[in-house]
Amino acid sequence: MSIDIYLIKRILYKIQDELLPRPKPIPVNQKEIAILPSEGQNISVETALNSRCSGDNDGNPFKFHWGMFDRTKKLSDEQINKLISWAVLPRFTKYPIKVKPSGNILTFSIDASVSGIYRDWVMVESGMQQQAISLLCAGLGVGHVLQSLGDEGHKLSKTEWGIIKMKLSAMKASYSGSFWTTAIPYGARPWKRGNLPDPSREGENPLIPTLNAIKTSKKTGRQAADESISQLLWAARGRTPHFYKSQPWGMTIPTSGGKQNISSVYLLSNYSLYKYVNWHKNRPTHSLETLGEINLHLWSKLTGLFQNFPTMVVLAKNEDFATALWEVGYQLLNLLVQADALNLDYKAVLLNEEQRRAFQETSIHRPVAVLLLKKK
Repeated sequence: MSIDIYLIKRILYKIQDELLPRPKPIPVNQKEIAILPSEGQNISVETALNSRCSGDNDGNPFKFHWGMFDRTKKLSDEQINKLISWAVLPRFTKYPIKVKPSGNILTFSIDASVSGIYRDWVMVESGMQQQAISLLCAGLGVGHVLQSLGDEGHKLSKTEWGIIKMKLSAMKASYSGSFWTTAIPYGARPWKRGNLPDPSREGENPLIPTLNAIKTSKKTGRQAADESISQLLWAARGRTPHFYKSQPWGMTIPTSGGKQNISSVYLLSNYSLYKYVNWHKNRPTHSLETLGEINLHLWSKLTGLFQNFPTMVVLAKNEDFATALWEVGYQLLNLLVQADALNLDYKAVLLNEEQRRAFQETSIHRPVAVLLLKKK
């Protein structure tokens, strides 16, 4: 009989919360303005992805969120506005998506009048916007945490639909005295090497200029090798060394309430369909599961729809809530940033109804977006 060490820890932390008094909040006007670490300007795409985590005030990275807010410091309006200004997005639609600061709380919203498949697309774009700021927080050493407005968000006014709120705060160095880490995931059961090349967790291209330069497509890059595809899959949904709710569930993307399976990542290559796997037998991993072969007729149909790109990373939702679309957006933004950092030739597409039906013939049930690649 195995012992669930993480369950024991959660019970101990709950007892601790009941027995120990909570520290009184420090008035905002008594907090000093945080000095953000200067190294953050040059942190690479891969290290920012690996260091991504949410934060809270409990002072214990293993208890709930990994990040620890610095209760004695605050961010200035200038720091917050600069962070928002750096969250530049490549757009697929022309519908408004917004992020509005109020103190250190950001509210994300979309046009309330959008409907049908266009609403799906704008929900994905809002997810990309959330992830852009989340990644910048990881790169710059800023603490953040998402605050839910419900699985679908809710109406803010006649013209705006609220998506989610995000709290920003000064942060303590959570990775052994550093704001960043290149470590592999760790826990009671260590990293299990999969059938993909291990991803790199450090790179040469800094996050901020890469994020500001990405577009929905790039025609001047190189073809993707196996190592590049492995890196892209990790960027989309790979495991990272932080904990959530006392569990080693860290990923390159945020999760809604710690849910691990509200979306999925697939790879189509060489007439075969694969599913990306980042967790196996209670251990973090990095692998592909073969789901089956694609017949010549369907393969020709798919490549014909997408200008003969022979390799496709497909992002699909597993739930019919907007949270799954936001998660697709998190993954898509990561794919674009990583593809640009690797200087790949790529094209990203939010799927229309015809394209969705074509992918559904492969047994991907709820496809939403695809990153198209040319493979060596």
